[in-house]
Amino acid sequence: MPPIRRYLRITQYSVLECRIYLDNPADAHRWLLNERSPVLPRVIQAVRPLVLPKLREENAKAKTGKGGKRKGWKDVVVE
Repeated sequence: MPPIRRYLRITQYSVLECRIYLDNPADAHRWLLNERSPVLPRVIQAVRPLVLPKLREENAKAKTGKGGKRKGWKDVVVE
């Protein structure tokens, strides 16, 4: 199933691609992109203030860490 792709501008020159994976792609138009009460703008609004500090934190860790392979991690936002 292909993800829903949206783009989030985090600075004047930086845009971050956001991918949203759904178990059932039919749900996208039922609640995520619903015309009357869309959830997607609220999700983007909740994530937007957390992105830039997170990128700065990852860059700081990458600079102080040794040259080995980095292990990724996931963050969960609950509202």
